[in-house]
Amino acid sequence: MTASLTTASSRLSVAEPATLSLENGRFAGLTAGVVALGCAALVLRPVVVEAVGAAGAAGVLVALFTGLLAVGALWPLARTPVAPRRVAAAVLTVGVLAFAAGRFGGGGHAPGPLSGRLVVLSVLAAVAEEAFFRRLTYAAIERVHGPTVAVAGSAALFALVHVTVYGWWVLPLDLAAGLVLSWQRWASGRWTVPAATHVLANVLVVLR
Repeated sequence: MTASLTTASSRLSVAEPATLSLENGRFAGLTAGVVALGCAALVLRPVVVEAVGAAGAAGVLVALFTGLLAVGALWPLARTPVAPRRVAAAVLTVGVLAFAAGRFGGGGHAPGPLSGRLVVLSVLAAVAEEAFFRRLTYAAIERVHGPTVAVAGSAALFALVHVTVYGWWVLPLDLAAGLVLSWQRWASGRWTVPAATHVLANVLVVLR
């Protein structure tokens, strides 16, 4: 009797994590659905912002990015290997330098007058998008197609959801940015490295 209970407990302990793993078919399908819904929400944000008007735009964007951050950062995923901290630091440096060169070399101007609200919203958007695209989306694609497609696929989705906000002209720029950020995710094994890069990039856009 004791042996039977022990065997049953062992089977349960092995089976339980699988219910929250991308290796589980149903959960993988649910994850893909969440990724699709998140992308749809980002694509439709200009429509929603226009509907609520200028007075409610900030609140809508805060709610959207807060929800995106929560889902992207907390969605249960299997643990993956991470690079040593010195490697992550080098990868972060390369990414920051790439974005700084693009900003100062390519010109451009701030999207609006500098304000605390704009800075906070830019930082929130950067972290939320990285949690969603470089943690959740990257992992969902990598599980099926491997890291190369995960880098390209997460970068492509990242670029496409910005088209409705800025227009098609921005697609090549956002695709290049997405590839750098997704490469950082692959090279460091951490989504927080591209998140830090994205935050600094957004701050540069706001300040300059």
